[in-house]
Amino acid sequence: MSAVAQAAGRFTVRVDTDLRSTAFARGAWHAAAARGDTWSVFQEPHWLRCWWDVYGRGDLLIVSAWHEERLIAIAPLFVDGEMAFFVGSGGSDYLDFIGDATAPGVTEAILEVVLARVPGLLGFRFYHVPDASRTGQRLRGAAARLRLECVDEGELAAPVLDLGPHGEAGLAAAQKKSLMRHERGFSRLGTLAVRHLRRADEILPRLDAFFDQHQRRWQGTGHPSLFHDSVHQAFYRRLAAGADDEGWLRFTSVEFDGRPIACHFGFSHRGRYLWYKPSFEIALARQSPGEVLLRQLLLAAVEEQATLFDLGLGDEAFKRRFASRVPLVRTWGLYPRR
Repeated sequence: MSAVAQAAGRFTVRVDTDLRSTAFARGAWHAAAARGDTWSVFQEPHWLRCWWDVYGRGDLLIVSAWHEERLIAIAPLFVDGEMAFFVGSGGSDYLDFIGDATAPGVTEAILEVVLARVPGLLGFRFYHVPDASRTGQRLRGAAARLRLECVDEGELAAPVLDLGPHGEAGLAAAQKKSLMRHERGFSRLGTLAVRHLRRADEILPRLDAFFDQHQRRWQGTGHPSLFHDSVHQAFYRRLAAGADDEGWLRFTSVEFDGRPIACHFGFSHRGRYLWYKPSFEIALARQSPGEVLLRQLLLAAVEEQATLFDLGLGDEAFKRRFASRVPLVRTWGLYPRR
């Protein structure tokens, strides 16, 4: 169900309560996303629908701006506990408005519609907005006009490796002595094979073993595996089930003498190869199968002619070994002035 909410200057703002609304056909969604500052796998309709189907709570509000019949911008939001968040808040490395929310008045109009629709709203919290996006600047300006307080609530590192015009930096990283040494060690002792899988019928049967390996990898640490919870397993299965249609899912299995010693559930999207959820066989930790996995993913990114190897959120030491730069993502809060 949807309704036109407000006309603002040369555009109209409307609210939908279904991510599968025919208004958001893939072509229109992608055309809008291409004009925005952030277009990652986490702004894809399939990711957002899977996330909402599994984790959704509260009220879904898909606020969009239109110029006549052309989709300008989308704010996929939900309201829970009298706070508004981006759909995908939890598990998504990058979140942002989709499309050209920087056009004059668009961000302000979207926020105003939500405030009018949810009386007593305590505020907005927008997680993981890239500093490279103009959204932070627009939020500060819109907040001032709407008499809201805009608060910078902290940053996270998101290291990346620029692969180079012809993948030369990626190949150089893959040739690091530590990565080569561990791979050669396995090759001397047995048969090492690598499978890069993209189809649902290839990936889905391997997920149970992946979940089990991830659980054992983190057992006894201060960070137990998320896959102890069947809800998280359901999310990954839903993502994998759409792999054929989406084309950006990548599941890699490194196998030694026929059994998986390291796995990776990740993505290759518009030239960005994303390190997302790795695992390795904890019984072989001394032989570093995780480094063998990393080397193979770097080579896969170069083979696909990706321009960026995204090491994901977090400032772990191993990421600093490979990153060429460290962009930041930031959380913004907007609250009524007291």
